[in-house]
Formats: sequence, C-alpha cells, structure tokens
Amino acid sequence: MEVKRKVSVQSVFWRFLLWFCAVTGGLLLLAVLLFLIASGAGMLLPANYGETVLEENRTVIQEAGKVTEDMIPDTCRFGVYSEDGTFLYGNLAEKARTGVWQRYEQGGSSYGSEYFKVFQRENEICIAVYYIKAEFTDPVLRKYLPGAPESLLLLFLSAFLIECVILVRRFGRIFREELESVKQVTEKVQLKDLDFRKPDTRIREIDEVMDSLIQMKDALEISLKQQWKLEENRRQQVRALVHDIKTPLTVIRGSTQLLDEAESREESREYQAYILQETDRIEQYVLTLQEMLKSEGDFQPKEEKIEIRNMAESFRESAKMLTDAKKQSLEVVISLQSDYIISDRQFLGRAWENLLNNAVEYTPEGGMIWIRIKEEGDWLCLRIEDSGPGFTEEDLRHAAEQFYQGDKSRNSEYHYGIGLFTVQSFAKQQGGSLVLSNSDEDRGACVCLYIPVKTGK
Repeated sequence: MEVKRKVSVQSVFWRFLLWFCAVTGGLLLLAVLLFLIASGAGMLLPANYGETVLEENRTVIQEAGKVTEDMIPDTCRFGVYSEDGTFLYGNLAEKARTGVWQRYEQGGSSYGSEYFKVFQRENEICIAVYYIKAEFTDPVLRKYLPGAPESLLLLFLSAFLIECVILVRRFGRIFREELESVKQVTEKVQLKDLDFRKPDTRIREIDEVMDSLIQMKDALEISLKQQWKLEENRRQQVRALVHDIKTPLTVIRGSTQLLDEAESREESREYQAYILQETDRIEQYVLTLQEMLKSEGDFQPKEEKIEIRNMAESFRESAKMLTDAKKQSLEVVISLQSDYIISDRQFLGRAWENLLNNAVEYTPEGGMIWIRIKEEGDWLCLRIEDSGPGFTEEDLRHAAEQFYQGDKSRNSEYHYGIGLFTVQSFAKQQGGSLVLSNSDEDRGACVCLYIPVKTGK
C-alpha cells in the first residue's frame, strides 16, 4: 500500500494561495489578450472614435440645413437647441436635455461621465454627447452588451467566480476526505468497534490527531480486554463456587441417610455435627458468592495462616462422610512436617473437595478410594486414587479444560466440566500444578495437586 506524502495545513493553504494567484493572473492576462486580439481584428472601436468622427463632420454639422442622425456617429447622442436654450430636436434622452444645456452655459465640456462637443449653427446650437471608451464595432453587440471594457470585466468576473468555486471545492475535498477519516475512526471508537487499522492521511496535523485517536483506541481496547477478562474470571469463579456447593450438600444428604440408620445416640450426634458443619460451609460459600458479585475486579485468593494438620484432619472426616454415604471404602494417610502454611483456606479446601468429589462420583459402590496428604520437599501434595474406570487418553489431554465432560463411560449425570478446571486455575494462581494420570497398580484414576509450601517465616 502506497504511503501518502505528509504535508502541513500551512503548506495546503500556501498551495491554495499560489493556485489562486496563478489562475487569477492567468485570467487577467487572458482578458488583456482578448482585448488586444479584438482590437487588432477590428472588432473594437477606438476609445476616442466618437470624438474623432464628430470633428471630421464638424463642417457638415455646422452648415447643414438640419442635423440628421447620419451626421452623428451611432455611438453618440445629440441635441439641437435655440439660442435661448429651447430644445428643438435630437436623440438626447429627455431627462438629460436640460442638464446638458445648463452644463454648456456653465462653460463645461462634460456631463457626468459623458463628454460633449458644441457646434455653432445659424441661430442654433448643436451639442453632441459621447463617451471616451472602446465600443464594439458590431451594432448588435453595442445594443445588447454594456461596452467592450464592461463586457470584458463581466467575463473576467464570471471566470473568477468559477475559479473560486473550483479551487474551494478542490481544496475543500482534501480536508473533507481527511476529516471523514477522523469521523470514521471516532465513530468506530464510540461503538467500541476496535478492530481496524489506522487510516493513511495526507495532512500532518490531522495525522497527529489520528495518532492520538489510535492511541486512545489502543488504550480503550486494552481496558475493555481487561474488563472482559475480569468479567470472565468472575463468571468462572461464580460457576466454580456454585459447583462446589454440591460437595457439602452431598455430605448433608449422606449424613441424613446415615442418621436414620444410626444405632446409638452418640452416632446420631456425630452425624448431626457433620450436617451442621457442612451447613456452615454452605453459608460461607454463599457469603463468598455475594462478595464476588459485589467485587468490581478479579476475586483473587487471599493469603492467610492455615493450620494445615487440622485442615487435613477435617478433610479426612469429610471424605469419610462422602464415602460412607456411597458405601465406599476409604484409606487416608497424612504425612506432614509443617504445622502452618500460607494460602487461602477456602480456595484450598474447595480444590481438595473437588478432587475428592470427582473420585467419589466415579468410584462404584463398594469401591476403594486412597488419599495421601504429604509434603514433598517444598510442595504440599494431595494425591487421590480411586478404583473407578480411570481416565481415557482424551481425558488426560482435556479433563482440566472448562466445560469438558469427557467420555460418557467416565461421566456422571451431575458432571459439568468445572471442577478440575477450577482446581487447575487455583493451582496456577498459587504457582503449583495439577497432574492427572492413571494408577500404576490398575486402581483407576490418580490426581495430584501440588501447592508450594509457604510457612510465612
């Protein structure tokens, strides 16, 4: 694409002025040439034509019995007066007759813009009025046109007006095209249609304005993308939180079922305690959901001091309730060296519960789930294995993607493709990872969540 050469507004106006002066000068020169050509071709009478002919006919005019129009050039008018000023005859306009005589009596030789010559006749005075200007030779042109100079002046003025219109339209089109580009850009920015390239402009100052608009467009685009990203993150977090509520609901449902089967008051109280505990968790999730909806930005995990041993034991109890409700066997091994870590208790607990809930869902009744919570160097690892069908090759590649529901053989009625995606998002935020595999001992699926151990020391 050819890049237009940039010019300044000042140079555009200078160019307009030069064109204006050049064309106007050319029109003046053309008018002069036309005048000279017309004169040379005999189309124009000399400016003193009337005066010359009157002098040539002076004797005839003075001695003739009566002055006739053929004695007077047709470019002149005349009037014959008596010696006392009475108008006798002639072709002078009626309103000029008295004025011409009065001017004659005053000793003048002109009347307005007209000149006159006086011819003394016997008992009469003939006054001929003429102009000192070039006239057309053709009587028809003299009749319908004002005069050679005036006609040329009108012709020049007409050409001058045409010149002005053409130049104004030509240079106006330059600015109009440039400003139209600015208008189109502003309209696109206003409509948030930001997928466009900067239009090429010819005027440097307008190009600078265009640069400012493009910078504004880029800033707006970045801002909108950030806003869209925040909104998408918030929607993801809301979906994840709503998804995670089903875990305590499952515990409550299972506890309620086991409560009916309880054989002792102590066992009933234990199940009631589970129900109250999970009810509190649901309440905390609802409060978190309200905070997310009120938040204008991304709702990020906070850093807090967590008693990791107590959290692990609490998780063991939740796992027992879930597996007992589905008549599954459970083996939990906790091997921790640290008493505290720095993380977000709710986010970490939800991540663990998501992995546990997946294992419970895909493990058949009477199946087995193995959980190991341990520290491996600087990492806190939660490892969950189940005796379910395991992951397919496609699951291993896509299971942590949002809304991925996988193979129907390893898919439940209540699986929406959110749990593993939420866990992986949390792991990345913490600088950790989520590893999916199948057990080496043909047990089924195996998931490992690694979170860096931050003790806050």
